[in-house]
Amino acid sequence: MTPERYRQIGKVYRAALELPPEQQAIFLAEACGDDRELRQDVDSLLAHQSRGDDWIDGRALEIAAQGLAVNQMRSWKGRQVHHYQILSLLGTGGMGEVYRAREARLGRDVAIKVLPVAYSANPEWLRLFEQEGRAAGQLNHPNVLTVYDVGVHEGTPYIVAELLEGEELRALLKRGPVPERQAIDIARQVASGLAAAHGKGIVHRDLKPENIFITTEGRAKISTSA
Repeated sequence: MTPERYRQIGKVYRAALELPPEQQAIFLAEACGDDRELRQDVDSLLAHQSRGDDWIDGRALEIAAQGLAVNQMRSWKGRQVHHYQILSLLGTGGMGEVYRAREARLGRDVAIKVLPVAYSANPEWLRLFEQEGRAAGQLNHPNVLTVYDVGVHEGTPYIVAELLEGEELRALLKRGPVPERQAIDIARQVASGLAAAHGKGIVHRDLKPENIFITTEGRAKISTSA
């Protein structure tokens, strides 16, 4: 992600903050258009803001942009991280990068989410990332992403989770209306996962199609923010 990209995110984010909550969705639909990643990143910032995380300001975004520009040269692809061999980059988002990795001990592929170096130095981002890992690790439910491990590599925190095959709910919705029976089944599974989280006292504050994954077997999996 380039500094220019982060300045774009910051511009849209600050403009959205000036609007009442009920007008933000309409504004973001126009400002982001078909740029799904832009919308996802701005939504993540707004979600943190709604929780009282008011540390995100223009200067913080500029620092993040500069740091991430350097961090792009430090990809984890090909690295050996403890007993995980990083194979490829799966995606990026407002809260980190996700890689496909091979776990040597059990001989299975997993997903590893890492916090960018620029954010690792920020106590607030680090707190949110660690909080995400702890919360997800408390849950064991078929409709919630399973977290296997957490750790730190060369000063960078990471979370190890099950590797899912399929697509985000957003991608499914983009192809057109979802059949009624399938929509009801997905809603039922999501409700079941949320109920399990609520039973543990965990509230998902950023639930959206990007954070709901539909596996190739048709199982809905709730994940944390991207």
